[in-house]
Amino acid sequence: MAPTREPYASASDITLYLYSQSNTLTPEIYSLDATALSSSSNYNFSRQNIFLIHGWQGSYTSAANQLINSAYSDVTDVNTFVVDWSPVSRTLYTNAFANVPTIGRYLGQFIADMQTQFGLGADKFTIVGYSLGAHVAGCAGAATNSNILAIYGLDPAGPLYLNNITNNRLDPSDAQFVHAIHTCGGRWGFEDNLGTADYRPNGGRDQPGCTIELTGLCAHSRAYRLFAESVRSGGFTAWKCDSYSNFRSGQCQSNDQSRLGGVNIDTSATGDYYLDTNSEPPYSQS
Repeated sequence: MAPTREPYASASDITLYLYSQSNTLTPEIYSLDATALSSSSNYNFSRQNIFLIHGWQGSYTSAANQLINSAYSDVTDVNTFVVDWSPVSRTLYTNAFANVPTIGRYLGQFIADMQTQFGLGADKFTIVGYSLGAHVAGCAGAATNSNILAIYGLDPAGPLYLNNITNNRLDPSDAQFVHAIHTCGGRWGFEDNLGTADYRPNGGRDQPGCTIELTGLCAHSRAYRLFAESVRSGGFTAWKCDSYSNFRSGQCQSNDQSRLGGVNIDTSATGDYYLDTNSEPPYSQS
């Protein structure tokens, strides 16, 4: 059984692993002290800052972080901070859930400190969070007063979260642009809209190639696999539509299109988008 832990988390429960194209294999390791970045040999103040946040039971070595970090490193030179909150995330789900707002606030304060100390604007910051980490991302964005460019929520966690309570989860006000990618809605993932734009590959509940598994983890993890591929490819084409059934019947092919994922967020996208993917890499059909 996972250890229990009483809320609330402390700043010491968070470790940052900094990667860039000049140190793709050996990260620099930081606590939540923005001042320390000024002496870094790999941090560049002119680059974009990408924060990757794992989910429940994860750590900085989780597959989601490794795949996405590798994709960014291969295509663009950014400061990638892999956020490890495993002292909290590797406890019972109820404990990790209860600590999400606190972890998010600590991370958001670190980002705000970076902005103040180094004169960095909102356009320099993107947060990518998977599962429970998507809600950490939302709470971090809120803690900066939404003073960041973008949040990508990769199948934001569903269990225990409620539609009418937003202060402990991702919501559209947490950044200038919030994109949620739903792949296991109604099971591990949050089913309803969370972003300024919400994308539902293959309908957002089940994923091709995952039909025989019972846990839902295959479909849940598909979100970060799609996103990692989108970073390398420039994004997946998705169509604005009011339902997956209408999308499948061809009623939305003349509607507005958007890019799911990619290095640069689609700032024109609002509302609901659908697309189909392949069952294995390459996932994109466009």
